[in-house]
Amino acid sequence: MPPVDLTALYRDGLAHQQAGRVAEAVAIYDHILSLKPDIAEVLFQKGRCLSDQPAEAEGLFRKALKLKPKEPAIWQGLHAVLTGPARAKLEAQAHKAGIVVGSEKDMAKVQRLWRNGEEAAAEAEALRLTKAAPQAFWPVYTLGLIREGAAAVAPLEAAHARDPSHVGARLALARAALAAGQIGRVETLLFAPDLPPAALVIRAQMLRETALPDVAADLLADAHPEDKAWQVELALCSAAASRGDAAKAALSRAISASAPRIATTRRVAMLAEAAGDVATAESLIEAAADHAPNALILTHRAQLRQSAGDLAGAEADLDAALALDATNGEAFRAFANGRKVTSDAPLVGRLEQALAAPHVAASDRAGLLFAAAKCAADLGRHDQVMDLLHRANRLTAKAFPYGFEADLAAAKALVADWHALEPIRPDGPTAPVVFVTGLPRSGTTLVETILAAHPQVGAGGEMAFLGQALAPTMDLLRREGRADAEMLTQAGNRYLTLAGRCTGQPGVIVDKAISTFSRMGHALRALPGAHFVHVTRDPRDVGLSLYRNRFPDGLHRYAYDLAAMGRYIRLHDAITDFWSRALPNRVYRISYEALTADPEVQIRALLKAVNLPWDPACLAPQDSDRRIQTLSFAQAREPIGRAAVAGWERHADELAPLIKALEEPVDLN
Repeated sequence: MPPVDLTALYRDGLAHQQAGRVAEAVAIYDHILSLKPDIAEVLFQKGRCLSDQPAEAEGLFRKALKLKPKEPAIWQGLHAVLTGPARAKLEAQAHKAGIVVGSEKDMAKVQRLWRNGEEAAAEAEALRLTKAAPQAFWPVYTLGLIREGAAAVAPLEAAHARDPSHVGARLALARAALAAGQIGRVETLLFAPDLPPAALVIRAQMLRETALPDVAADLLADAHPEDKAWQVELALCSAAASRGDAAKAALSRAISASAPRIATTRRVAMLAEAAGDVATAESLIEAAADHAPNALILTHRAQLRQSAGDLAGAEADLDAALALDATNGEAFRAFANGRKVTSDAPLVGRLEQALAAPHVAASDRAGLLFAAAKCAADLGRHDQVMDLLHRANRLTAKAFPYGFEADLAAAKALVADWHALEPIRPDGPTAPVVFVTGLPRSGTTLVETILAAHPQVGAGGEMAFLGQALAPTMDLLRREGRADAEMLTQAGNRYLTLAGRCTGQPGVIVDKAISTFSRMGHALRALPGAHFVHVTRDPRDVGLSLYRNRFPDGLHRYAYDLAAMGRYIRLHDAITDFWSRALPNRVYRISYEALTADPEVQIRALLKAVNLPWDPACLAPQDSDRRIQTLSFAQAREPIGRAAVAGWERHADELAPLIKALEEPVDLN
């Protein structure tokens, strides 16, 4: 009888085990052990197969460990099936032997680095431990906690799979899934008995971020005054629901529970402002400035005043901010953007001193350089502008790296959604909504301001409500490749509730949410009465204007690299071309150059395209007293003019990477 090939048998066992055929694998391992009972690898693999039978698995792992006492995988397998004192004893033995089993104790260095603010080093150490103990819970769980947002999903998924009973891992995964827009998964994770109050906080955040802030605020209405996270979220939900007094009360309780005053106040104020409750936003920032003025809160108040057209009040705040922090980049940038800088302006000298100061944080230095470029342009020092902008943009790009492929993949997914959306006969609200969209710095604020001058229009600026309302639909499209008509109707109603509240206008709502350009079909299926105004402008002028400006952290990352910007502009063109073809008679294109050359002709055509009667007030949008909450707050208060047309020509040589990238179209197929 020929000898049995144990190696071949072992490979067969592994193949069954990896395919999930555990019983077949165990039978093969038993056959091998009957012939040769002291093979550590076979004992170990059989123990892994029997992990749901801890007592038997423990015996197998211990036999394997005697044969190979320095093999970490065996220690880790044994650790996984032990509990209580036996597990603690093994951890102590492993620590003494220098073996990583992936216990909480093994994470001590990671925790120390994380507490000290060394996130990159903490993540690197956590990654090392996940590789050293690939089946353990604690390394992947800790890695997921260190990472933020959607990047945390993968490690937290692994942690939850390894210990479904661990409440912390379940809730952390729910938070990460919410950041990734995985609404269905969040609901599944939170649908479990005996979850702590933190689960309700996450549920409230989910409701708030899917355009149901009133429901979210009601969910948290029974206050837990000692729970900081509860009170912070209640304040945010109340602000988003335009419940100013409730937001203030919850914020006060949150601060009493040790929530950071400045950061939390600003978050709540920004949500109140976004909801249209500017009075609450202003009073919150005012109270924070009175309590403990610092550069951050004073700059925030200055920007609120700039939006309202109070440039003198804004400059007073910015003066005070710079007196407290002489190198505050955001304050300098806001100051420079407020008006045309003259050679005798004190700002110029202060800015030069700030730029010469040592040890300025990279974020502040970038802001200083953007401000210096604006001053140089205003003063006619055009030979200095691009060097300053290159330095500012390099610093910002380093802080917020950009990947074109991710945007390209997202764009392809959005246009592919039309296969699922097109057959749906929309039954949503038919209220008139006009979405003004286009690239940032393309003239969208001017067009919105023209429309806002019409007496039948209420304009809300860049409202985030459409993206929030569509979030459940987007999740369903990504998970299952299908859309749901009822869900789209709900999205439309959610949007109109919040947009109507924000604009205070029962007539035509105008929304300047830039991101609408990528999902016009989605919007039309939720809001069948919608129209889209797509503003176009010479992409070289757009590129130069983008390059001159700094956006909120993490947004428009492509804008800090000229070549990346060119590719993104062509991606934008490909998407808007697709929607223009897919939605005939719904997308009206207006050229910034044509609008500024012949305003009345273009404005008459614009109003006709969105079913509004002619009104001469639209010819003088600068006369409006509305708030302007974009980088164009100063320009929008000037009469329609052509000063910004063909500005790129002065810097054509320095813009060469942008111009070259614009020559290559982007294919969405």
